[in-house]
Amino acid sequence: MSDQLLNESFPLRDAGWSNGEDNGVTPVHRWYPFKEAFSPRLVERAALEADVAAKETVFDPFCGSGTVPIAAAYTGAAGVGVEVNPFMAFVSRTKLLRVAPSTLHRALPRLVAAAKSGENSPLERFSTFSSGGGADKWLFNPAVLQAFEGGWREASSLGNATRDLMRLALLAAAMDVCNAKRDGKCLRYKTAWKDLRFGRRAFIEAFEKRALAIAEDLRSGEPPSGTARISLGDSRRDLAKAFRGKFKLCVTSPPYLNSFDYSDVYRPELFLGKFVSSNDELRTLRFKTVRSHVQVDWARPVSEDFGALYSECVGELRERATRMWNRRLPQMVQAYFEDLSGVLRWLRKHARNDAKLWIVVSTSAYAGIEVPVDLILGELGSRAGWQLREVGVLRYLRTSGQHWNEWSVSEKGKPALRESVIIFDASAPSRPRRRQPQ
Repeated sequence: MSDQLLNESFPLRDAGWSNGEDNGVTPVHRWYPFKEAFSPRLVERAALEADVAAKETVFDPFCGSGTVPIAAAYTGAAGVGVEVNPFMAFVSRTKLLRVAPSTLHRALPRLVAAAKSGENSPLERFSTFSSGGGADKWLFNPAVLQAFEGGWREASSLGNATRDLMRLALLAAAMDVCNAKRDGKCLRYKTAWKDLRFGRRAFIEAFEKRALAIAEDLRSGEPPSGTARISLGDSRRDLAKAFRGKFKLCVTSPPYLNSFDYSDVYRPELFLGKFVSSNDELRTLRFKTVRSHVQVDWARPVSEDFGALYSECVGELRERATRMWNRRLPQMVQAYFEDLSGVLRWLRKHARNDAKLWIVVSTSAYAGIEVPVDLILGELGSRAGWQLREVGVLRYLRTSGQHWNEWSVSEKGKPALRESVIIFDASAPSRPRRRQPQ
């Protein structure tokens, strides 16, 4: 398999569908937009090409904020998602809830009053969450944490659906007035963050705006004609518990091979929402994720028969391991493909004969060595019994200087990273019969 298999003229290239840039304004998805999510339009396109009918299953083993199952439900299908991060699973499930907008409007003054009164937060003086925890920088000013806690506790008195919708708004508002913002793989403190002086008033204003946006979408939008279900679990081990039967379409985007620890980047929400209560619980969660980062001491991978492209790039990575920022990066690459190889085999066993599989991924680079993740997964999928249809380029990404500057003397020597969609069929496309000579 080589670069010749890349479709550089893929119809969705540079359409903004792989980075979810429209999720911040799209109804329902804007309730808690994720930078890592792709656009619902990508799911709609895949469902159209796969000819998914009403009530047929669309599956996503790495559903994140729920784009795939939710978008599938709006097409009339049965969306099923699995997500290991309990905060993200909460966001997915909450986006599916429906209550009368008037119910939210009636509840809003109560939560605002509770936020004004405030409550002591368990995160005050804990780690980097607030001042007094021993760090020079902190994520939230104490008044914000107290206002959040007051609203969170008051939400407990509401009906389940209203409670979760309001808690989603509370979490989003807290991040609106966080002293840091997400930037790439980490949280970076905002410019002159101390001067911003986020306090109770700023939090309440952000909360009201978030809650009213949810109410507006509930008032103006139509409910999905299909269904959606999200399960919490590790897709390397728990898929059999979460899904039984056969799917017509799978659209998914596993964690990228970029040493991005999602459990760390979403650490504020995990603690704010009581999804974890200690660093030990956070560490346990990390061990349930795909081995795409080196933040914990993973079990060593044992498999390595992943094709010629893999062997070539991982061999080069090992030669440069001592000069990398972490010597375990070649082992991480091996473990990543071991994890996804198992998922691809499971998906093939649970696919209908006419099923299709779309996988959105990004290539990676370490120590000047490009890891062609899309092409390697294309080969692994073929080995698992999938028929590779194409690898379509969605967009090219800016190459990080840390990957190339030390290793390449010219810009021409710095290959651009790319996001691609790998498209498989469960069975080889039928070919027209040749007419027999008369």
